[in-house]
Amino acid sequence: MVNGRLDIRGIVPKILDEKDKTGDFCCGEEGIDEFIRSEALDFQRERLGVTYLFKHGDELAGFVTLSMADLRKAKMSVEDRLAVGVENYPALLIGQLAVCKKFQAQDVGTFLCDFCLDRALRFSERVGCRFMIVNAIESAVGFYEKYGFVLLPDQKGRKQKIMFLNIIRETLET
Repeated sequence: MVNGRLDIRGIVPKILDEKDKTGDFCCGEEGIDEFIRSEALDFQRERLGVTYLFKHGDELAGFVTLSMADLRKAKMSVEDRLAVGVENYPALLIGQLAVCKKFQAQDVGTFLCDFCLDRALRFSERVGCRFMIVNAIESAVGFYEKYGFVLLPDQKGRKQKIMFLNIIRETLET
């Protein structure tokens, strides 16, 4: 703790494996809790995504599950589209991102997004990746907007909102 807040430098990422205990994880969203408790390892075994655990000491502070995706140019606002004539842009999907209740409101979520952005930038140099995408639950939209994600237009009636971040623009502006 630093000034009564968690020192996020003490959070260490590792890839989920069968020895990890995730049964007590609770972020407050039952579907997300259930994913890490009983689905993430199978998801990873099938190569549908890789889950990174972020531990603070022996405690699981949060996790992210990443996979490859694409972003349809036609779904974007004209001003967000690139000049390149492709239909889909390569992207890194944040399939799941959650912070344990005990660690919420302590910048852990931002730390996890920074980790994802770092991975996306690495992919952009090696295989091509221009955007990060997340399907955000309603309660998380504001968090992602503060980070720089933009809502795709015309999403009325969607339970989860598709949001994207132009990782190249983000790194040029910071």
